[in-house]
Amino acid sequence: MTTAEETEPVYCSEGIQILRAPDLVEGGWAQRTVTDPSRIGELEELYTSLGFETTTAGLDPSSFGEACTTCAITACSTYVALFTRKPAAG
Repeated sequence: MTTAEETEPVYCSEGIQILRAPDLVEGGWAQRTVTDPSRIGELEELYTSLGFETTTAGLDPSSFGEACTTCAITACSTYVALFTRKPAAG
């Protein structure tokens, strides 16, 4: 199981890291998936029901590695990244 401290980056089918979100990772967020916006509400509901806080981040070509060009600019620029974290003890 992956914790926020051990968050694994998401890679495309070619093994290239497709999203860098150091501010979210430093805030304790773990990246869960990158998906089409039509599915994000369903995933947020699922993770919330499991006790996680959720947040999303839009993607843009500057989020992707240097080797990603066409995918980053055309298809993936409309995807959304989902991050989760355990709520702070209150």
